[in-house]
Amino acid sequence: MHPEKLFFIYVAKNEEWEKRQREDWDYVSSMSRFYRWWIKRNFELDFNVEAEILPVIPGKLFDRMSISYLSRDHIERGKSVYHFYLTYFKPFWTDCQTEGYAAENFGMIYWKRLEAPVSDSKRVKFFADMNCAKLSHVLCHEVLRMLGKKRKEYFDSIHDLWERHVYKDLPYIYYNERFRIVLKESSYRYVTIDVKHIH
Repeated sequence: MHPEKLFFIYVAKNEEWEKRQREDWDYVSSMSRFYRWWIKRNFELDFNVEAEILPVIPGKLFDRMSISYLSRDHIERGKSVYHFYLTYFKPFWTDCQTEGYAAENFGMIYWKRLEAPVSDSKRVKFFADMNCAKLSHVLCHEVLRMLGKKRKEYFDSIHDLWERHVYKDLPYIYYNERFRIVLKESSYRYVTIDVKHIH
């Protein structure tokens, strides 16, 4: 049985959240809707999807932002919801090649962003290339686990596929704003791993 809800949580420092809301939120919000569609289409799981910004005040040495801090937030919000955190920090430790982390009903990626001002179209392309594909990778770990797949499939096969994308020129899948597959050379909004190649 899988959770009914997938909750994307965009983590921002308290002093930066309004700026990040202006610059990133439109993309994050639309991406959450895209992933609801993508998971349903590719894995036949239908989540209710929500997204929010979580402003945080970075703490002292023993309460710095970390996977353990997010894990506490996940438990407080309810472990029966699949929480996926988009964070401004990299995990201290991970066995995933994407600067991400996955556990039961829990995921996170380091959300890369451009600090220099750029046009909206360049920002969208950057988010699609740098974040969206990584997110599809980490989502696949947990979605396949929810479907009862063995570790070899939900973990090893996803990493093998990622290596083929990164090092062996296997093309990613590119989607436009209407969730239609398009060529890399055209205008795209979302990028995912090619799940047809999961073994």
